[in-house]
Amino acid sequence: MLYLPFKPMEPVSQSIVPEGAGYIHQVKWDGVRMIAHVGRESVKLHNRKLRERTEHYPEMSRLKDIVKGEAILDGEMVTLKNGKPNFPLILERDLLSAAGSSGAKRVKAAAAKVPVFYMIFDIVYHNGENLTTRPLRERQERLHEIVREDSVVQLVESFTDGAALFAVIKGEKMEGIVSKEIDARYFSGRKNPAWLKIKVRQRQLVMIGGYTIKHGQPNALLVGVYHQGKLLYAGRVATGMSNRDWSQITPFLLSTQRATPPFTGASPSKEKYWVDPTLVALIEFQELTEDLRMRQPVIKGFTRDKPEDCVLE
Repeated sequence: MLYLPFKPMEPVSQSIVPEGAGYIHQVKWDGVRMIAHVGRESVKLHNRKLRERTEHYPEMSRLKDIVKGEAILDGEMVTLKNGKPNFPLILERDLLSAAGSSGAKRVKAAAAKVPVFYMIFDIVYHNGENLTTRPLRERQERLHEIVREDSVVQLVESFTDGAALFAVIKGEKMEGIVSKEIDARYFSGRKNPAWLKIKVRQRQLVMIGGYTIKHGQPNALLVGVYHQGKLLYAGRVATGMSNRDWSQITPFLLSTQRATPPFTGASPSKEKYWVDPTLVALIEFQELTEDLRMRQPVIKGFTRDKPEDCVLE
């Protein structure tokens, strides 16, 4: 089992935090899922797509020194900015070409620039014993017995009050939480409702400043917000619009066209058409990227707010 790649257990999405003593609740760290195979002499890493990542994260060689015995650990590789997970930064590390001597140099430079943290939340194997059939409470106990945390490797904390944890995470504008049945086994390779992910969704007023065309019809809106006195491009939104919505908004888009983008940071192209930013919409999204683009945006509706109300919150 040790050093044999496998696909990890995945949570099922849900909008409501489950209640009851049968669950523990953990912060959902926004990073790259990583399985660590810890032997007595070496450490091997692979992601959930079974791609090896050992050379990408040389810092994880420390696991053989802080883990008692041989183990397979499940967790998330993350980077932090201002104390919060930053997904674009971890991608800088994870998407590097790490092969060969030139790759090793790139990884070394990236490690100095973008430090990582391994947030461990489960264990599936220890010293010859397959732990996947053991209940989560026993696996958690084993983790705390054999892993000695340091400045890079941490165990994800568990909480009994999921609603309170979710409120804190929402206030911090982090990704969400994962609620887990305390007596559930580990189901490798598939989603299972024994783990539930509840994501925080943020809302923001935006100005419609353009659109894109597909098959001769508008198919996505280009939106922007005010930030530090500038009208910034915040991305493309294609989800949430019905055919009726498009039929109602298309005359407005065609009648208010302009030659140049109204937003700072928007690159012109032949696929983009720009309009005067007078129409306001409410957007729900997961989080902002490093360059202030909205991840997973959905249009919730158009409002009568003024364009000057579209200030980034």
